[in-house]
Amino acid sequence: MKKSFIYSGTLALLLMGSTAFAQSGRQNTALTTQTGVLNDARTTQKGGRQNEAYVSQEGILNSTEVTQKRGKRNVATVDQEGLINYAEVLQVRGRDNEAEVDQEGVVNAAYIEQRRGNNNDAEIDQDGVANMATITQRRGSHNDAEIDQEDEGNSAAIDQLGGEDNDADIEQEEDYNSAYILQTDGEDNDAEIDQDGDENFAIIVQPGGEDNEADIDQDGDYNMAGTLQMGEDNDADIEQDGDSNLAGIMQAGEDNDADIEQDGEGNMAVVMQLGEGNEADVRQDGLGHVAGVMQVGEDNEATVTQSGRMNSALVVQYGEDNLAEVDQWGRHGVATVLQEGVSNKAFVNQGGRHNTAGVMQSGVANHAVINQ
Repeated sequence: MKKSFIYSGTLALLLMGSTAFAQSGRQNTALTTQTGVLNDARTTQKGGRQNEAYVSQEGILNSTEVTQKRGKRNVATVDQEGLINYAEVLQVRGRDNEAEVDQEGVVNAAYIEQRRGNNNDAEIDQDGVANMATITQRRGSHNDAEIDQEDEGNSAAIDQLGGEDNDADIEQEEDYNSAYILQTDGEDNDAEIDQDGDENFAIIVQPGGEDNEADIDQDGDYNMAGTLQMGEDNDADIEQDGDSNLAGIMQAGEDNDADIEQDGEGNMAVVMQLGEGNEADVRQDGLGHVAGVMQVGEDNEATVTQSGRMNSALVVQYGEDNLAEVDQWGRHGVATVLQEGVSNKAFVNQGGRHNTAGVMQSGVANHAVINQ
């Protein structure tokens, strides 16, 4: 009889897991529900009014820690199902902050940190195995961050350090994708990454500035893309559809616009813009194309269109109001356009195989056309 009582007590402890929470202030609410074996939940709320924390765990060895300090109406919600999931939420000196973590599967990990912020909102949703997500928001107001991951081995991180009204969103599907967004000391910057496939990598960096917008969309496997924006009202868009494509955009200045679209395999494109009002558009369709655009000055415009296989194009513009268009639809074509000055125009059209074209313009209002 005694032995049976001991076994029953031990089983009850295992099924119950551990729960601990401490509250101070007025009208704090903490609710923890655990079903399964060896789940652990801890909640701490201090100095707050109407703070709320909800934790619900099912399965085995799930662990949650929620800490809220000096906040009013802060809300943290964690829901975990499966095995060995870990979630941590920390909110300090905030008002109306919200953090939500929802994990299903096995060995997922999520971390949210919000400090000294007003009306910050962070959300992580993971479904699958061994996904990892991190959201860090510090010293900001009205910042918003959201991460959504599915299946296996995905990694995502959003860091918003300083600034106001910045918005970041990462969405990943399939397996082993990696994405990172960094926003520092800026206002109204917008960054979005969408990955669908396996082993894709994307990064967006917005250090300061205002009203910059970056968007990366990857559909396929082994694609890599990155953007860097410094200044105001810059717009960068990368879209990759296929496998093993590489794209990068760097913008410094104001009102620059860059678009890269890749459809195929093994394509590479890089755009660099320094100045104001520059526009660059790269379209690659096929296999093994290489394109580079560099713009320094104001109101320059460059367009590169590649189809077929293994074409290469380089456009460099220094000055103002220069226009360059390169269209390649064959194989192994090579085109180079160098412009220095004002209001120069160059057009290169290549079809067939193994064609080479070069244009160099210096001065004002020069015009060149090459058809191959």
